[in-house]
This record gives sequence, structure tokens and C-alpha cells, in this order.
Amino acid sequence: MSDKRRRQNQRAGGGHKRRRPHKHLYLVLDDWEKGFSIHKIDADRFHSDSDSDSDSDYQHLPEPPALRLEPPVSGEPYCDVSFATLGTKIFAFMNQRCGLAYDAETGVLSMGAHAPAQMVCGYGISIAVGDVLYVLTYRYDFDRQHPHSFEAMSSAPTAPEERQHPTEGWTWKTLPPPAFHSCVHSYALHPDGRTIFMTSSYDTDKMGTYSFDTKDSTWRFHGNWVLPFSGQGHFDAELDAWVGLDQYGYICSCPVISPSFQCTAPCFYPDCKMTEEKIFAKRHMRATLTYMGATKFCLVDCVNNRSRDAYEIRLTMFGLKYSYKGELQITDHRSTCSFMVSRHTYHFVPLAFWM
Repeated sequence: MSDKRRRQNQRAGGGHKRRRPHKHLYLVLDDWEKGFSIHKIDADRFHSDSDSDSDSDYQHLPEPPALRLEPPVSGEPYCDVSFATLGTKIFAFMNQRCGLAYDAETGVLSMGAHAPAQMVCGYGISIAVGDVLYVLTYRYDFDRQHPHSFEAMSSAPTAPEERQHPTEGWTWKTLPPPAFHSCVHSYALHPDGRTIFMTSSYDTDKMGTYSFDTKDSTWRFHGNWVLPFSGQGHFDAELDAWVGLDQYGYICSCPVISPSFQCTAPCFYPDCKMTEEKIFAKRHMRATLTYMGATKFCLVDCVNNRSRDAYEIRLTMFGLKYSYKGELQITDHRSTCSFMVSRHTYHFVPLAFWM
């Protein structure tokens, strides 16, 4: 094809590239007296502020929220809501109820899959692997003989005659439970796209790291050592490492462990790096780390405000890099937004999703 013909096709739309959708930060809060709100935040509008605690520094969340969710009546036994993401959807799972799926790309709210009965009355972790959502629930107080529920949710093709039933396309599969008997302390998806690593305690005072192969549905014990971060770790290709938040408020990075690796040495982890400065705010209640791609992260920090009915949410966006000495550093272009929000569910931890 000649250059002239190619340019004509491009002007006619034949060579037009589809623009990538602009991503946003979706913040899930219990700031509504009747339930939960999902706020859609444009990260490009963040601005740096000082560390002052004055009310004038607080910003306002976008109004109205992208979605408000009213769960079943509070008097229902063990009524709770958990949130997870898969693709462009944010799922809300409610005890003994059909789940809901909010599509961040289209703004459509639809009926999702009914959570399995063994998932209720517990707490745990969820992680998307490809187009499958894996949920590991710890429910020791309700079933001490079988403390874990391990389930996988995926979307199955729906026959044309069944499309009037919106939940037919979602299915749950029960997976082999882990050998450990406690909640998960830290976890991360391996860059092979199939192996989930988890650290937990398998005895009264012994910690160990396990992995689950999502292709073969098999568990593997890797030894009496722990992943060096708390909560979820995120793989960053530029750093070629897992990145996470440690329990003292530092950011750490560590090499990815091979799925075949085993080590009997306790507390072993090679070449773990940590930032010199803490990133936690003062008087924090709980902090979580959200990965935004390309070595960019957002810290969601819940700060006590001396009130059971309100707290401060601080969103801190930052980048990471290695110095010429190989040290892990937070880049200078860090920005923070602070919001004072109502609090209606004492045990709920605010979540942020980058979609």
C-alpha cells in the first residue's frame, strides 16, 4: 500500500487507534448512614498539601457518589458486605443475598453471583487472576473444624434462552482449602499469572509461606519464612519486584520467589529493600496500598479523629525508584488529599481500586 493511500485510510478512520480509557480511583467508604458509598476520584486533580491537621486542609469528595449501596437490614444476623474487583467490575457480596456488580467502565449496576454459604460469617482476601476471582475466607469463630472457605468465581458463557436470568453467567467453584489454620498475613500474585503466594501461621507461634497454583488447584509449602510486607503485595515490572507496605509504615520491595523455591531457614527473605522514610500518617488506624501501574501507588490511610463517628481519610499518591546505590526511594512528586468522612461500621476498612 502506498504512503498516500495509507494516509487517506487513516484520515477516514482505518488507521485510528482506540484511545485507552482514563482510569480513576474508586474509594469505598461506610460514610452513608444506610450503607456504603463508592466515590469516583480523578487522580489527576490531586494536589500537594501540608501536614497540617486543620479543617481547612480537608477536601470534599465528589458529589454525588458513583454508587450508594444499601445492604440488608442491620438486624439480620451477621449481616456484612465485602468488596472485590474483577476486570472493570466492583463486586459487593452480601450475606445470604445475591451479589451486585458495578461496572466502572459503563456505570451499569447488575446482579452478580450469589456468594456460597460457606463464605459468610468470616473475613479474608480476594485476588483476581486473569478472568477468575479467588476468595479465601477465614471463619474460625464459626467453624473451627473447617476454618477456611476457598472459592473461585468466573463468568461462564450464557445461552441465548437464559439471558433473562442475569446471574446465570456467574459461577462459583469450591477449591481445596489450605493447610494453615489462621488468617492470611500477606499475599501476592506471581508474575507467571497463575501462582498466588500467601503467608500465614500454621501453628500457635510458627509462620510460613505457601502458594496456590490456580492452573492445577494445588497447594505448596515453601518454608518457615514470611513475605516481608503486610496485606497485599503488588508486582511492578520496572522494579522487577513485589512492592508492599510493612506493618510499621514503610514501603518495601523484594525479589519475586520462584514457585519451586523452598527454604527451611526461619524469617528468610533475600535482598529486601525498604524506604528510609515512613509514609503512614500520624494516629493511623489502618492503611492499604493500591497499585496504579508504572511504579505508581496510592496509600489509603485511615487516621483517628478522636471520634467513633468520623475519621480522616488520606490518599497519598507517589512513585518509587531505585537510587544509583540500589536503595528504594519515594519519588519527589508525592501528592496527598485529605477528607473528613462519617463512620458507620466500626470494623469496615476503606478500600481503593484503580480501574
